[in-house]
Amino acid sequence: MFQHRELGLIQAYQVGATLLLTVVFWLYYLILQYAIPDTDLTGFSNYFAYYLATALAFQISFLRSKQHDIFSVTSGVLESHRFIWPHILFATAITCMYLVLTKDSTISRFFLFTYIPIFYVVLLVFTRYFALNILRYFLRHHSQKLLLIGQPGELPNVQSLLSKAKLFGFETSGMVTDAPAELMPEGISKLGNTDELETILSQYQISNVFILGSPRDRRLLGGWMRLAEAHGCRVSVVNDLDVFLQRRLSYFRCDNIDLIELREEPLQNLVNRALKRTFDIVLSLPVVCFVLPPLMLFVWLLQRVQAPGSLFFHQDRSGMDNQPFTIFKFRTMYADRCDSLQQVTTNDSRIFPIGHLLRRFSLDEFPQFFNVLFGHMSLAGPRPHMPQHDKIFAETMTNYRIRGFVKPGLTGLAQIRGYRGEALTRQDIVRRVECDIEYIETWSIVLDMRIVWQTFLQLVKPPKSAY
Repeated sequence: MFQHRELGLIQAYQVGATLLLTVVFWLYYLILQYAIPDTDLTGFSNYFAYYLATALAFQISFLRSKQHDIFSVTSGVLESHRFIWPHILFATAITCMYLVLTKDSTISRFFLFTYIPIFYVVLLVFTRYFALNILRYFLRHHSQKLLLIGQPGELPNVQSLLSKAKLFGFETSGMVTDAPAELMPEGISKLGNTDELETILSQYQISNVFILGSPRDRRLLGGWMRLAEAHGCRVSVVNDLDVFLQRRLSYFRCDNIDLIELREEPLQNLVNRALKRTFDIVLSLPVVCFVLPPLMLFVWLLQRVQAPGSLFFHQDRSGMDNQPFTIFKFRTMYADRCDSLQQVTTNDSRIFPIGHLLRRFSLDEFPQFFNVLFGHMSLAGPRPHMPQHDKIFAETMTNYRIRGFVKPGLTGLAQIRGYRGEALTRQDIVRRVECDIEYIETWSIVLDMRIVWQTFLQLVKPPKSAY
């Protein structure tokens, strides 16, 4: 019941916004053509083509958007702006692209680049102050009674949905629960126990039933649903499987089978992986070709003065699918002290003086661009640890190994949030792993760009944890 009511309201808003675009476009056209002296907007068919391009772009943007929470606009003007701005921006881009492709010299540039800002302002006002009121007007004749079934303690989890239900046209009659009436929150009354459900459905003429999760005895759930449908009620059930499993789940349908996965993984998409790999190569290749050669010479000279030995330090680290690979770094320790598995600490005596400077500004990490170019690593991702440390950290967090779902990164979400350097406590490990899992579940090329950019800023102004 909620799904299609929300979809209907969204589509109604889309139709209203399109009508508004039509009115603004042609009204503005008529004003400039007939009310403003010395203005000549010749070529009606050309303007009609631009109108179609803008309107079509607006529709495409609206349809391709994954988030259509129109009800957020009740919070304020800023929320309304966030709701409509991506669609305005996309429509503007398509209009400009159409202008470039057609090379139309007869169309008024002044008209094109002023009507969209005007439409934005009009749509902002309409969205914030009128849209939902108009939708409520049409829903006032379709108000229905809603009955809640479950425990009062579950109400805070669905409070936002119940608020939205009022906009859908649902009037909450009360709650059926076996909990004491004293536990009921203000504004929602207890109508009876669950064994009185049939009587309550008839007495209050309920048309919609909302079950707040599954009862401990799952057999009761089937009985409630059959009883509700026998009285001609629509039924919605809160899916609490994620609460039961204590993790966020991913739901989808494949080959007519409903599947549940424990987490989202955008990088399982081959196109996303190709996009990420292209991003890695485009940024790492210039560094390897133009930055690393003089930097290698500079570091080699510093090493000759303070700590003669090999230029590079290499070590086994855990990569994608927790498979080992060899990582490259500039050596910052004395040649006879590089083999220890101990993490680097503040004022570590193994590091030669200039080595501290190289580590503070992350210059020692630059050879890892070779690893990125060779495909062992990515620019952004979970930082790779030694296999020995992985075993220790995996004992701290049961989902630690999930970091291996993607390639390790030269930098990562945890690093730009300040979780870098030595892991001193269990909480340090937990916070880093939480950031890594968040990266895996929410990856986008924009996120990679943001991580790389903020890492660059940290090179200029290193955090205190860089040593």
